[in-house]
Amino acid sequence: MAKVTGPLMSLDASGTVGNTATFSKWKGRNYVRLRVTPMNTKTDAQAIVRTYLGALGQALSAVLTKAKDTLHVGSAFWAAAVSFAPAGQSWISYASRTILGTNFGNIEAVVTAYGALSATPKGYYDTHAATLGLTAFSLSYGTAPAIAAGAQLYGMYKFAVEQLGYAAPAGGFASPTTGELDAFVTYVQVSA
Repeated sequence: MAKVTGPLMSLDASGTVGNTATFSKWKGRNYVRLRVTPMNTKTDAQAIVRTYLGALGQALSAVLTKAKDTLHVGSAFWAAAVSFAPAGQSWISYASRTILGTNFGNIEAVVTAYGALSATPKGYYDTHAATLGLTAFSLSYGTAPAIAAGAQLYGMYKFAVEQLGYAAPAGGFASPTTGELDAFVTYVQVSA
């Protein structure tokens, strides 16, 4: 980056000249740089990553945090995630890192396990995900499959059991009762 004094024989300049040089200011100082055109190639690999991150972001936005709670308390899920997060790491980055896993291994396992469920438990997960306001997440490009709302809830439930000490469903994740899922929704969205 070059420091410019009186660019283009003036005291100030901004914008691009000849699709080559871009003039601007940074912290009150004039500078010039090569023009860069941002690229968004939308490859299949990018679509998969963006789908996983988007679905996870949507799922975790359903958690009642202290900031969103009118009582300024937050849900029990949020409080547990905050207390279990390593020092210097936010609860949401801890949850994201854990749910995604190394090379997306954990979230791929969640999507596969959810896909293998029979119709009844899958319906339970989908219905309870809807009460949290979750919807299937997909992108309009690439070959990444949509992440069902129920799969997002399944991933949050698995994280709560394995990382936060929440009680596992008696019949396992493959056969939760509606009562167990009702209790988990309360754990996620009701003030502690």
